[in-house]
Amino acid sequence: MSRKPKQLIAAAIAASLIGGAAVAGQGEHGHHHHHFPADVDAFHGVLAPVWHADRGAERNRDACARAGRMAGLAQAIRSTDAARLQASLATLAKTCTDGKGDVERALFDVHEEFHRLIEPRTGA
Repeated sequence: MSRKPKQLIAAAIAASLIGGAAVAGQGEHGHHHHHFPADVDAFHGVLAPVWHADRGAERNRDACARAGRMAGLAQAIRSTDAARLQASLATLAKTCTDGKGDVERALFDVHEEFHRLIEPRTGA
């Protein structure tokens, strides 16, 4: 076999290995599987479908409909300090109840606080 086909085969094998590594953290249908503590995972299970839905009025209605459930689950988090997440959910609930303000922005803030909650802390 000449050098050119060997290089192509090596490139194909490398590409398949890289592709396999990229999806190793994903389950069936390409969904990520996280390893959160049970209390955080319960919250994530309610937030994720709302957050990953297409933006718009339906997502905003769904966020408002689930705000109370998310707040209850956030209150139940004991594995880490969820105070900022809880505060962001209070803002989302108030935005929904008042019918004024930007539900999308409040949901964004909930999502950001969730990421702060799950990201490893560094420093003093």
